[in-house]
Amino acid sequence: MLHAFNFFLWLLHLLGSIIWRDPVSTAKSKPKPPRRPTLAVINAAVPDDVFALIRMSWFKQGRPVEVEEFRIFECDEAYAIFHGTVGQALRQGADVSVMTTYSAETLGIPTEVG
Repeated sequence: MLHAFNFFLWLLHLLGSIIWRDPVSTAKSKPKPPRRPTLAVINAAVPDDVFALIRMSWFKQGRPVEVEEFRIFECDEAYAIFHGTVGQALRQGADVSVMTTYSAETLGIPTEVG
């Protein structure tokens, strides 16, 4: 009886190996290299009480997943808020667009690419 059971298991194993097909490949495509974040500064008219309008585009696996937009109002800490927010967003891989009446040099942003 035990030999018949082992033979039956062996037969099922043989049939399974013949019939079995690998599942459809779910292999992921090549990983994309990390993208370099971009910073765009646009000089344009903004309301008088606004220091800058900032738009941050967040990416995951090279594709945009979220866009945030907010204002920094004119105040004593406006430059510090600007540098902290923009710097952190760029370090985390977001694209940042800034609309302000101030020039990039006034904001402390180098304009020469080198």
